[in-house]
Amino acid sequence: MSLSRETQNRLQDAIEKMARNYVTAEETKVTDFHIKVNGENGDLSIHDDDGNALARVHIIEWEGVHNEEIFEKELRSTLGKMQEKGMFESLNIAKPYSFVLTDDDDVSIVDLLIIDDDTLILSEDLLAGFDEEMNEFLKQLLEE
Repeated sequence: MSLSRETQNRLQDAIEKMARNYVTAEETKVTDFHIKVNGENGDLSIHDDDGNALARVHIIEWEGVHNEEIFEKELRSTLGKMQEKGMFESLNIAKPYSFVLTDDDDVSIVDLLIIDDDTLILSEDLLAGFDEEMNEFLKQLLEE
């Protein structure tokens, strides 16, 4: 389920609106931006660590959707495109900080994007089969 171009633009606009709050002269300490999607009505909200609302947007395609994987895929894609365009470079926020998908109880579900100059986040696809390869390596090592 992909979002329409118009909805993708509205989602990006909401994230940009939130980000404009952090283009300041003084460095701001933020560790996470919490993104919460209400699958019942399609409302998405972004909050800071203190629970202050930073942005809201209605995603009509997400009305009645209760699949966190759909939200994760679309949000990860949108945030990744924004990062590639350098949209988070002008933010004066202490690094690292992250965008986190949370549930209705504000419990973190998954990190969508981590912004840090020194951290590399490996995707699950890259690590697929790593356990088996490591076990085989250790088995061969112990046999020698």
